[in-house]
Amino acid sequence: KAKKEALVDQVSGQGYGTAGCGLGSILFGAKPGKIQIFAATTNNTYSNQTFGITSGTSNCDIPEMGQQAAAFIETNKEVVRKEAARGEGETITAISVILNCEQPKLSNEIRQKYDFYFGQDVDSYETVRRMIQSGSCTVEG
Repeated sequence: KAKKEALVDQVSGQGYGTAGCGLGSILFGAKPGKIQIFAATTNNTYSNQTFGITSGTSNCDIPEMGQQAAAFIETNKEVVRKEAARGEGETITAISVILNCEQPKLSNEIRQKYDFYFGQDVDSYETVRRMIQSGSCTVEG
């Protein structure tokens, strides 16, 4: 699955950058850098992020805790990837806590299916979506 980055691409499921989900993520995608300032400004100007989170629209189709986990993974990407390959570590423990996962089960799952969770075309948002769907976690809004 190719990474989608802007409105001209398909909108649903594209993930988001540091500005979070909302209209800004739909317009500007997950591109890193100063573009996220415009995404955040768009989200705040139109007050659509809260609505998107509560309604599961505007690219906010994972629960709030999942969004926090995606931001955590993005911020700690290199360490998370190393620890995921080993199936253990502090960042994996933190993700398990954030998503309310059975840590041994999630650790084993991501170690065995590393490319599925952390492959080249898998962004942090999609990684969390896949973790939630794995059955290892019981995420609540």
